[in-house]
Amino acid sequence: METRTQQHDPSLEAVWHVRQRYWRRKLGRLRLGVEPLEEQLARYRRVTWMLTAIPLILAAMFVSLFAAFRRPDIGLIVALVLFCPIVVLAWLDLAVLQLRVARYTRELQEYQKRQPSSGGG
Repeated sequence: METRTQQHDPSLEAVWHVRQRYWRRKLGRLRLGVEPLEEQLARYRRVTWMLTAIPLILAAMFVSLFAAFRRPDIGLIVALVLFCPIVVLAWLDLAVLQLRVARYTRELQEYQKRQPSSGGG
């Protein structure tokens, strides 16, 4: 029975180093290797919820203010124009970040599969 030992592939290391630089740029605010990406995403999800709640409260204030002057329709339009883009962009940014993390995780797993196991015996 013939056993094969995998050799360390320097080209694979170089390619992965380039890909890691690419992912550091693409993931932007997330820091690779510092803490788990899931924890960082959970933090950004909480921030996104706050970026939803605060504009909704402010929008309700605008609608209430305009309703006091018997024009809640204008208050609603002003609130939508001012605060809807903030909420929508926050959720879109989170969705894009989650997709990028999923792609990075898949690529990292593929790289780790190609790496030779460093165990003896």
